[in-house]
Amino acid sequence: MSTNINIPAVDSSAGPQPGLVWQRLHSEREDICEALLKEHAPDSLAQLTQPGSNETAIRTANWHRELLQGRLRKVDEALDQLMAGRYGECRKCGKWIEDTKLDFDPAIAFCLDCWDRMQSH
Repeated sequence: MSTNINIPAVDSSAGPQPGLVWQRLHSEREDICEALLKEHAPDSLAQLTQPGSNETAIRTANWHRELLQGRLRKVDEALDQLMAGRYGECRKCGKWIEDTKLDFDPAIAFCLDCWDRMQSH
């Protein structure tokens, strides 16, 4: 079966090479979804619910799932920003986030100044 996916055009004002950013974010999104599906596979769930399952293993599995879900939300938000032509702008102040920071993490949402202020409160 063939799936026809329409990917909307990306505004070129979204910073350098928005197509590459889209591909990177979309690829990470697919990897996260695949990891989440594996965690919810019947074999994985059966192992955690067997008698004598380690409580630590259950907590670790929950922590990992929450971590993946949180990252998925950040990646989705970055894709939304990219599609809206606001990729690379700080969500709090609107200032441009440095390219080196976006290269390191394309889902970063805040400039360094806003991030520092949020961490100090």
